[in-house]
Amino acid sequence: MDKNAFLKWLKINTLFFVGAFIVGSLLAVLFPDHMLGFGRRWGASVIAISRTISEPVSRKGFFVNIVIFNSFTTFIKSLLSLIFLGPLLSIAMGVFYSIGLISAFERGVTPLWHSPVLIFIEVLFSLLAMSYASALGSEIFGVLPGKKEIIDFWKENWKKAIPTQKKDWKAVFKENKKEIILFIIMIFVLILVGAWVEILTI
Repeated sequence: MDKNAFLKWLKINTLFFVGAFIVGSLLAVLFPDHMLGFGRRWGASVIAISRTISEPVSRKGFFVNIVIFNSFTTFIKSLLSLIFLGPLLSIAMGVFYSIGLISAFERGVTPLWHSPVLIFIEVLFSLLAMSYASALGSEIFGVLPGKKEIIDFWKENWKKAIPTQKKDWKAVFKENKKEIILFIIMIFVLILVGAWVEILTI
């Protein structure tokens, strides 16, 4: 894999995330009733779902649920990033986590370091996974990490169930098999760390 392509995708996704995070934070401060209300409803839904899945509620049960949930969402993000939807996902993540952080500060969640550290870890493994998948997509579909190239790809393929491949995806995955395995292990370790941090306040 071209490491420069990975770094460029990581830069693109990070810039979109940071921009959306800043905008989301400003909106949460200016319109707290609407923006933070969404964060509270989402948090209540997650707690309700977790309790439904794992009764009685335990730290171990929450930990397992968090690992499964984050592994599943990271897998979905990676699949979507293969067709270069990473920047759009980064925008959604930026808004979501900005609301989550402001909402945590508003509720007085302690310790104060918990929410920022948790968000950093979750954003880290998400952006890394999405950017690596995007770099694989660059090899499969022959699309360079640039605004014009991405837009042209979407225009050409938005009606197609499967985008036109320049190189067979099986061949690309086979060529990068060792890197993919190592990357999956690294992402999973970060997911485990994130889950551990998340249950510290339970």
